[in-house]
Amino acid sequence: MESLTEKYRPTKLNDCILPLRIKSKLEKWKTRMSNHLIFYGNSGNGKTSTALALAQELSPNDYIIINASKENSVNYMNEYVAKTMRGISLYGDKRIIILDESDGLTYNAQTALRRPLEEYSHLSSVIFTFNFNKKIIAPIMSRCFSFCFNAEVDEIDETKIQLKKRLKRIIKLENIEIDNNDLKKIIEDNHLNFRNAVKELEWFI
Repeated sequence: MESLTEKYRPTKLNDCILPLRIKSKLEKWKTRMSNHLIFYGNSGNGKTSTALALAQELSPNDYIIINASKENSVNYMNEYVAKTMRGISLYGDKRIIILDESDGLTYNAQTALRRPLEEYSHLSSVIFTFNFNKKIIAPIMSRCFSFCFNAEVDEIDETKIQLKKRLKRIIKLENIEIDNNDLKKIIEDNHLNFRNAVKELEWFI
């Protein structure tokens, strides 16, 4: 059986649970796709889901996601990622390359991407996801728009409202029987980890 987290993973930016400070800027980025993107922050707070949603919305026929914690060598960056970046899309869209879990990229692997990020930005947009921004080298940071996905104190209520709306939609579609107290507890316990919040609903199926 497909997990709820996969079944209800967002497929467009508007479906993502994000603070307005992030969503409004990404909406503007969608119109030009200038520069590359860095998403960093705690695990489970929507970095990968947002990257995939952007890719599916903007370049549904030409995007790839790479587990950068495994594919993290200089050779891989040079022989695969850079070559993919400079290839012309057959679909007319700008290609999107997601380097997920980029904390695993070595210093040299990141360094190898400096020139491709500049030279092929008209053909491809790269989205890096990191848990810790200290792992990002300055030359990569300077070539990207950077977003911290950790909710700020004044954004927590906004996040809870979005999460409740999303969970209630899943509950309705899946005919899940859950009382308001249980739903409230899921939101309170997991409002900083959206993946866990959706996963918790599976106990009520």
